Amino acid sequence: MKGIFKDWVPEWLIKLILFSGLMPSMVLFFLPGANVNVTAGFYGAQPSDVQFLIILFYAGFVGFYVLERRFFQYFPVKQYYIIFNLLQLLNCYLMYRIREIDWIFGLRFFQGMLFASAVNLSISMIFSRLKTERAKEGSYAIFFGMLLCSSPFNTFVTAEFIDSFNFDELYLYAAFSFVPGLLLIMLTMKPIRHNRPYPLFSLDWASFILYSLTVVSFGYLMVYGQERYWFSDTSMLNVLIAGILCLGLFIMRQIAIKRVYIELSIFGNKKFLLGILVLYMMYIERFSLAISNQYFLQVIRLDPIHLSYIQWFNILGIVSGVMLSLYWLLQRRTVKWIWIVGYCCLLAFHQYMFFSFESEGNEDHFWLPLVLHGLGVGLIMVPTILFVITSVRPQLGASAAAACLAVRYLGYTSSIGLQNFFRLFEHAQHREVFRDQLQSGNPIFEDYVQQESHRVMHQGLLFQEHTAALKLISERVNMQSFVRYGMDFYELMSMISISILLLILISPSLKSMYKKLKRNQISPV
Repeated sequence: MKGIFKDWVPEWLIKLILFSGLMPSMVLFFLPGANVNVTAGFYGAQPSDVQFLIILFYAGFVGFYVLERRFFQYFPVKQYYIIFNLLQLLNCYLMYRIREIDWIFGLRFFQGMLFASAVNLSISMIFSRLKTERAKEGSYAIFFGMLLCSSPFNTFVTAEFIDSFNFDELYLYAAFSFVPGLLLIMLTMKPIRHNRPYPLFSLDWASFILYSLTVVSFGYLMVYGQERYWFSDTSMLNVLIAGILCLGLFIMRQIAIKRVYIELSIFGNKKFLLGILVLYMMYIERFSLAISNQYFLQVIRLDPIHLSYIQWFNILGIVSGVMLSLYWLLQRRTVKWIWIVGYCCLLAFHQYMFFSFESEGNEDHFWLPLVLHGLGVGLIMVPTILFVITSVRPQLGASAAAACLAVRYLGYTSSIGLQNFFRLFEHAQHREVFRDQLQSGNPIFEDYVQQESHRVMHQGLLFQEHTAALKLISERVNMQSFVRYGMDFYELMSMISISILLLILISPSLKSMYKKLKRNQISPV
């Protein structure tokens, strides 16, 4: 692919164009979650529907990744870039015009498919221009650093816009963001093929559909399961049966056909299984940061704009962690000890937050745990992806990369399922325990109501002071219930960190991956 760009284009500009081409799509990834209440209010939906919008984008990315490689091999690079950028621009415009949430669900899945095209093409072209193994490992670090930073960075970028403009205008600006990259591609690329075209026949659409339905079904169960009381609801039971059926048909199809979608034999490799377990647990812990963000919004009363400002501490931690992991990888340090340091940082984050959850607080107190969280995630991500890909034979590298992507999706959706369970079940349990103590026969409670009544009277409320006092007490009960549910969740995350640390400690040395790294250079999604 080295002759794709015109001769006058400098190398630094080529790499900048390729990396910057990913940014608009990365911003789209978590755009609906930048302000859940605003998104839900705009579409007249529930917060759980907003979670499902993000999951559908991710599912489109996961499901289409393998099939997309056939399109990548067929189209000329310049033509392919123009096609999927125009489709993204059209998709964003449709999301700007359409208000019905059911249509938005489909558009978000298609956005994820187009994101798979952007990632595969950009990263493959970047890899083709790198001459040394160190440079290739550096490109892994840069890509995953961008991916990890996408959520907090997106919150920072969109917070001011959401506060100043209508929500749908975000998608109009997102459509415009694809135009500069599209113009640069048209200006700097040659209309030539990078290899012999591979005809688009025998595309395995059946495997794509079965695989996509399986991952979407799992995401649907994780989002809506707890609020619909899981399988006591007929629709949830139907989704479970459909998901299991699609998974079974997908596995049988992979066993029967010659050109498989994903090579299932990779799951018989013990090192591969260890790597995806580490990655899966890290992704569950990565998105536990959402509980802290809820705490900042609901308890400390930060507005979304100021919440976006303190996310820079998390970005600082991610960048530091990715760079430190890259340094240790280049020094050929054992992956085992990089994992240990990363999970120790995540354990420290969860313990710090566990003991810091109070009904009152100051945001200046929380910069350190945000840095620790980013540091832990940044340290674990790149070494784990490289370890998983190099744990299999080179010809299975594409299947290993697809499995890594699926595991990260499963980790994200599992984290949402756990958070929904703790938010709806644990939160309600704590609230009921508190309310059991708030009875009229409890003298302590009655004294407290009298104190609150006198306090609101002194602040100027001269009528219905008793009702106002009860309202204030109810709000404090809800706040304390949230604090307790957050502590329960972070206690579970701490136990997961300790369990993974023990598993890593008893594992043998994992330094052999560096010998295989040269042979297994695959697009690192």
